[in-house]
This record gives sequence, structure tokens and C-alpha cells, in this order.
Amino acid sequence: MNLRDIGEFGFIDRVAPLGAIRPEGVVKGIGDDCAVMDLGGPDYLLMTTDLLVEKVHFLFQWGSPEVIGAKALAINLSDIAGCGGKPLDAFISLAIPDRIEVEWLDRFYRGMSDIAREYSVNLLGGDTTGSKNDLLINIALTGSVPREEVLFRHTAQAGDIIVLTGHPGDSAAGLEILIGSTDLPVDCAPDLVRAHLEPRPHVKEGRLLAESGACTAAIDVSDGVSSDLGHLCRESGLAAVLYENKLPMTQELMTIATRMAIDPLDFTLHGGEAYVLLAAIRPSRVADLEDLFEQRGCELHPIGEFAPGTGIQLARTDGSTETLAPRGWDHFK
Repeated sequence: MNLRDIGEFGFIDRVAPLGAIRPEGVVKGIGDDCAVMDLGGPDYLLMTTDLLVEKVHFLFQWGSPEVIGAKALAINLSDIAGCGGKPLDAFISLAIPDRIEVEWLDRFYRGMSDIAREYSVNLLGGDTTGSKNDLLINIALTGSVPREEVLFRHTAQAGDIIVLTGHPGDSAAGLEILIGSTDLPVDCAPDLVRAHLEPRPHVKEGRLLAESGACTAAIDVSDGVSSDLGHLCRESGLAAVLYENKLPMTQELMTIATRMAIDPLDFTLHGGEAYVLLAAIRPSRVADLEDLFEQRGCELHPIGEFAPGTGIQLARTDGSTETLAPRGWDHFK
């Protein structure tokens, strides 16, 4: 058996039972956007880490060193947002091949520093080593959240409304343009390409959800709506129904998808690296939360609801219903 047979999350399930060596103080370990630790104060400590590998997650020709550095930190910020937290301190480890010059690294750290300042994050250290071939970037990030506000994946309730805080298909469409699988020029859809290269972590939205008391569960959309909603359903022991006519799509996405001869719904449901939030909201609070988000200059899109049972159903605009299989990103499949 190899990793392709079980996939990324099958591997995680295999190693998860080996992790709780000293469980005291561990509120949540493997399985959520962050590990959640109780150190005895009014706030929980959040901890997350992400690894980026050249030629797997990025190519140098796609963006400047500043863009690559900013994205490396942004995706960790998105994990903190998924738990409703405030980011605190980052630790950066790099495996650097000989061909990368010091000037490139200076600019890489400048890009990381710029987004760190925007979110009041310290860059406190890490590790460096050599690499025989490709650049590897690993960032570990801490955060905090009031213990009564932390957002988990396993706490959604039947009847809760499923919401998105943005447009999850844009990044995937931008990636399709960047990898050159179509004849479209990179500058044909700048907003889609920007959504992939320069994601904005929804930290503000995560805090609004957490503070509202209306949100029962959340996750950041890094692998795709179909996969990440599947995580919420599995962890909470629920089924879900999504409504095709409620899924948010930008005009640029729909236009470019038509030019690609790809259903824009495929990007919206299955495209990864969106870094918006997917959350469960108490039905009685949805209208109030929509008003709050609008007042704060944020988006909130109700797209479906949780129900008893298992699996995800997609209610199509033509009145039909189909089972939605998870087709988001899996590193090993």
C-alpha cells in the first residue's frame, strides 16, 4: 500500500492516534485548522503550520519573491481565521538550494514582513538548511482566541445554515490560467490570477463569526468546498444540502470558465486554495449576521444547510438533486 491508495486524510487518520502522548492541556489536536491548547488563561493558544514546496505549490515565474513570501504566511493566517482567532507569532524554516541568491531571499522576507505588519504578526525565528533541488518553505504560526469563542469543525448542528465568506472558485480558475492548460493569456483575468497568487486571509471575517456567538463551526477552504464541507460533515456527524443557485460566483469567473469550456461550478465546488471561510450559522441569526458583515465591508453568502444523516447533496437549479462527491485537492491522490 502506498500513500496514493489512502490519500492525505487517510494518512492523517492513521497517525492521529499516536499523537496524544501528554493530553493534558490539549483541547484539540490533529483534525482542525489549528491545534488548540489550554494554558490556563482566558484565551486558548492556537498553533498551525504549513509547508510549501517549489513545483508543487508554486513556480518562481508566477510571481515576485514578495508575492511568494506573502502567500506563504497568508495561508497560515487563514488557518487561524478558521478557528476564529487572532494571529500572533510566526516561525519560518527554509530549505534553500544554491541557485537562490541572497537578494531574492531579502525580497521574499520583505513580502512576508509586509503582510505580517498588516495582521500584527511577529516573525520570531525558525531554521534554515540547504536543499539539493527545490525551495521548501515551512511556517509555524501561533494565535489566540477567547475560550468561549473558538470555532471547531465538530460542533455544527442539524438545521444550521452553511455560509461562505467569499468566492471560492476564483483561485482555482486563476491557477488554471497560470499553469497554461488553456490558450488564455495570463493577463486575461487579473483578478482570478491575483486570487491565486495573493490570497487575502479572512481573519477579520473569522473574528466576526467567533464574536457573534452565531457560528457553531468553521473551516478555511484550502482544499475545495466539496472536500472541506465533507470534513465539517464528517466531524459533526451530519449531512449537508447545497443549493446551486446560491453559490457565489464572480462575473470574471463565469466569463473565463466559458472561454475555457469548463463549468464554473467545478471551480466553485472543487477548486482549492481559496482561503475563504466555510461556516455553520444558527438559522435564527443569519439575517443579523448578514447585516453585520455588510456593515463591516465583508461578504457572507448562505449556500445551504446541515441535516441529519451523511453525505452532501447538491440541489440543482433544474429541480434535480445529485450526490456531491469530494473532489478537492488531495496531495497524494
